[in-house]
Amino acid sequence: MKKKTDFGQRIEMLCEQKEITPNELARRISIPRTSVHEWVGASGRVPRNLEHLKKLCDFFDVSASFLLWGEDEKTPTLESFISKTEIHTGLYEITLKKVDPKSKK
Repeated sequence: MKKKTDFGQRIEMLCEQKEITPNELARRISIPRTSVHEWVGASGRVPRNLEHLKKLCDFFDVSASFLLWGEDEKTPTLESFISKTEIHTGLYEITLKKVDPKSKK
């Protein structure tokens, strides 16, 4: 059996702090329950929809960096990323990757 991801564990921890279940989280932020259960369950995927990630950040009042990597960064915020990036719908998969700003490519 697959181990939960750190992302899923952070979502569960935040739900426990607010004393809500994953089903209640889904209801409160208008996200399908199946999506929330994929995040906290054995599949452990992270949200593919950036709007879902933004809703999680807003609801729990945490940064995307905290949810994705367990770090609290002040910049950049997910909201600034979304507002400056044109988002297309369709058959796309978005991957978020943490990079070291000191490294040069």
